[in-house]
Amino acid sequence: MGPIRAVASCYRNMLNFSGRARRAEYWWFALFQCLVGIGLQVALALYVVNDPALAALAANPDLAGIAAARGSWMVVVGLIAGYLVLVCLPQLAVTVRRLHDTDRSGWFIFMPLLAYVAALLAAVFIMLASGGQGTLAAVVAVTVIPVAGSLWFLVVLCLPGTHGMNRFGPDPAPDRKRRRPPAVHGAFAPRPSPEEHARLVVERRAEITDYYRKHVLQNAGNV
Repeated sequence: MGPIRAVASCYRNMLNFSGRARRAEYWWFALFQCLVGIGLQVALALYVVNDPALAALAANPDLAGIAAARGSWMVVVGLIAGYLVLVCLPQLAVTVRRLHDTDRSGWFIFMPLLAYVAALLAAVFIMLASGGQGTLAAVVAVTVIPVAGSLWFLVVLCLPGTHGMNRFGPDPAPDRKRRRPPAVHGAFAPRPSPEEHARLVVERRAEITDYYRKHVLQNAGNV
């Protein structure tokens, strides 16, 4: 899936929080979201800086300035609302579908937030239990736990989807390569049943007999 197809799929399914999304769809749209976000921030900053009404409001925030800048603020609010609808909403939907592709519930999207809340609660508990002396431990908890939760979430988004159908729908990438199972050494292979062992012995003897007739007897006749 290329970038154009991925972005089109995300906008086509911007209200779809069911089904699955492959890695290419998610990460191409994440790159698109990053570029669009940077462009909108630059455009918004240039508009605010170069708008006379907003500059006058910053210098003299009275009612007249607010009235003069009302139209400019509507433009700013429109840009922010457009960003939320056209970028954040599709990103939320494709993230939920990407979690579904790894056979995880979409509620896992709150894992980084829960990690941050847990870090704050741990810091408060440390400060209360130590009587205000555990500042360093509280800072470490607030720093490490959210980072660990975010890294875990990032790893999940990078994982390949489950092969075939899972509880959230069909495989969005049916042509993906399946990983080969690791080879098992003969010493650790499961022991065959007596019937299977007898069948393997017969097949092996037939292979040896066929090889003997084709290579040994034929070469002996030529000599």
